[in-house]
Amino acid sequence: MRDERSAVLIVEDNRAMTQVLRFNFERAGFATAVAFDGLEAIRQLEEQNFDLLITDLQMPAMDGGELCRHVRDVMQLKDLPIILCSATGMEVDAAHLVVAYDVNQVFYKPISPQAVVSYARSLLDTNALAPCCR
Repeated sequence: MRDERSAVLIVEDNRAMTQVLRFNFERAGFATAVAFDGLEAIRQLEEQNFDLLITDLQMPAMDGGELCRHVRDVMQLKDLPIILCSATGMEVDAAHLVVAYDVNQVFYKPISPQAVVSYARSLLDTNALAPCCR
């Protein structure tokens, strides 16, 4: 990873899960911001650059799928890594979600925060090798 702290936006309507993810990412050295729905996330993405977006799939106001499409199509953040978290593991295939929402990885709940942090580290280490196009 680069010398400065990587900035992660966590978008999750479950406040307990938000705190667990935030705690684990901050403990791992990431700068974190939180949004509780997709609309709030868009406002933050317009105001600040993030190195990673982690979003829940099912949320009020704007769900994670709509958020991912908006980020890719409207905001044109094609290179922003996105991790999607979903409680619909039995209903939706992860490979389908990766393609449908143009995300890097899907984690099914209940998730291991350490696994998400570990994946984020490896993803950002890989992305640090390529020039940023944001």
